Amino acid sequence: MTGRVALATGASRRLGREFALELGRRGYTVAVHYRSEPEAATETVVRIGELGGAAQAFRADLAEEGVPRTLVEAAVERFGRLDLLLHAASPWVEKPFLEMTAKDWDAAQVVGPRALFLMAQAAEPALSETEGSILVVTDVAATRPWPRHVPHAAAKATMNALVVNLAVALAPRVRVNGIAPGIVLPPDDLADDVVARLVARTPLKRRVAVEDVVRAAVDLAENRSATGQILAIDAGRSVV
Repeated sequence: MTGRVALATGASRRLGREFALELGRRGYTVAVHYRSEPEAATETVVRIGELGGAAQAFRADLAEEGVPRTLVEAAVERFGRLDLLLHAASPWVEKPFLEMTAKDWDAAQVVGPRALFLMAQAAEPALSETEGSILVVTDVAATRPWPRHVPHAAAKATMNALVVNLAVALAPRVRVNGIAPGIVLPPDDLADDVVARLVARTPLKRRVAVEDVVRAAVDLAENRSATGQILAIDAGRSVV
């Protein structure tokens, strides 16, 4: 164990869990945030323990008023410090544009950039003390049209803007960066033919390996000379 502590949102399943596991491998104590799947969060905690790390699950609905701040405060109170805030929680809705609702829009914005904004404010004292960092899980969709996922893409674009603004606002003691994965772990409701088409458009013509994303992400978070950067690990999707 390194003594370092990370709070990872959306860490009960899928890519959020993979980030939490990588942190566990590197000796972090991980506050595993989840909203509605306690069994999945418990599995993440157990797997981190099997890797030699330590973790505890924290339930929180980031869309509720005041909860982003109380989640950060709970993690700091439990572990006594905070070295990394990793924000991976993100709603996912696929619909034709004309069927999207204000509720779809609000869900993406509230859990994504709004929660990030509020958690960054709450985490600043603890992160400043450790000269820690914030890592934002964004998406290459932030800079590319994705008309069946407009709220998601717009929320991620806002998070990109927060990365560069928070990097300046929280300097020099806190670093802020983003990781933009490509096709890594597609949602279960994303059709196979759609995934195949997206992969075929990339220069590397293959899905992104989970380990490539999580290793690059934590390396970026730990890099003491990097701030305000958004690193795309996307098989080249963002450059074509």
